Amino acid sequence: MTGYLGVEVLLAVVTLILYIFFAQFLENSKCEVLHETSIAIIVGAAGGLAIFTIGGAEKIEFSTGIFFYFILPPIIFTAGYTLKSQHFFLNIGFILLYGVVGTFLSFITLGSLAYFFVEQGAASTTLSLKDCLLLASVLSATDTVAAITVIKETKYPRLHYILFGEGVLNDAVSIVLFRTVNSVSDEEGLNWLELIWGFLLTTVLSILIGLAVGLLASWIIKRFPNLSLHPERESAIIILFGYLSYTVSEILGLSGIMAIFFCGVILAHYAWHNLSRKSQEGTDLVFKVISQGAEAFTVTYLGMSVTTIAWEDWNLMFLACMFVAMILGRTASIFISSGIVYLLQCGQFGLDFKSISVAWFGGLIRGSVAFAMVLQIESSNYNTLVSTALGIALISTVGLSNMMTLFTRFVGLEQNSSEEIYFELMSVSAKDDPFYSKNLKKSGLGGFHRLWQKIDEGYLGPIFGAEEKNKSKNVWDKVWAEEDTEMSNQGSLK
Repeated sequence: MTGYLGVEVLLAVVTLILYIFFAQFLENSKCEVLHETSIAIIVGAAGGLAIFTIGGAEKIEFSTGIFFYFILPPIIFTAGYTLKSQHFFLNIGFILLYGVVGTFLSFITLGSLAYFFVEQGAASTTLSLKDCLLLASVLSATDTVAAITVIKETKYPRLHYILFGEGVLNDAVSIVLFRTVNSVSDEEGLNWLELIWGFLLTTVLSILIGLAVGLLASWIIKRFPNLSLHPERESAIIILFGYLSYTVSEILGLSGIMAIFFCGVILAHYAWHNLSRKSQEGTDLVFKVISQGAEAFTVTYLGMSVTTIAWEDWNLMFLACMFVAMILGRTASIFISSGIVYLLQCGQFGLDFKSISVAWFGGLIRGSVAFAMVLQIESSNYNTLVSTALGIALISTVGLSNMMTLFTRFVGLEQNSSEEIYFELMSVSAKDDPFYSKNLKKSGLGGFHRLWQKIDEGYLGPIFGAEEKNKSKNVWDKVWAEEDTEMSNQGSLK
């Protein structure tokens, strides 16, 4: 932000407070046609107009440096740190299918359609192939916040974790694709083999850095048990090592998002069990608070950014065409990838058509990650690209996020039975349970999971981990907590 800094910060804080109260109000009122993210967009837009009015000619500047180094990392790290690793690895096939393969299919579809629309004269200016691919990588970044708030863990455990994991990997893969395309100059031209190789190399190296830093932090916490006497130091180590994985990857030109996510997963799987009780509870709470605040800030700031685009910079025809391309790209990402695996496995997949449809619709929303990426583009067509990305983000967030609940009802998505929810939420240490074995076989990952379990229990666990604590916690409390809340709220409404 520039000029009138105190007033701008004050308005930003006020909009965040309003966002929190609106979110709580919507939850208490059981409103199903209005999502909190759309409220944040509207409140942010009002705040942006107020700032623009007070500042005169001054406009809000969205700092991509601050976003990628201070706002996005805690969101992704919290996603990895609070993610139940056993559920992540149990559904790793679907997460990788949609988060990696699906994102690449979406990127190819969007890039091809963008170039086609430009050739047909839909854009008021001529975009190069590189511009089209950069826009494709930007619009491949989904925002599944609205989806996972509707597809709750206590009602649809498996689908919730698939959408959750896919959303994180999707952001990371989209950023890797964006940077890979952006590193190629217009004069050199695009070499698809080099593009794919650069993408794969960046992804693998980023994951390895995240795993290495996470294991190092876990080893340090285990080898220095006296740290448990100082919970603040334990918590600081968790935070700093997570950020270390991010900064190292970014400095090396890799994906910090991929690194910090897998670092968080490893820290939760190994280091968390060696922390003191205060540190366990404290890190979970602090990270969730920071992450929620960062998410609220990014969505609110997205609404504020409406004032950064002049009316003459909007190309409504190209915006409409790319919105259709975004829908088709998501269709390729979910249905084509699912269909290929379905055929390869001779009719066995593990997700029904209703769940696949909800996963498709949940990934149609674009958010702040896409907008932050498009602002980094250096092109003569900068205004066209930015206005298109911002327009799609605003339309999908305000429009589609409010239809998520209605869509789940439209397709007839059924809530899991109590027995299924119980075994989905319970610890995977109960690996001999027949229901768990059936789900593992259904996922097609029985062999992979047994190999991982052998490595984990035989080699990594004794060095970096400890026996899990608090196994006696009754998971039924988690299953029924939300229903108790719903019943009490319904009683109060009556």
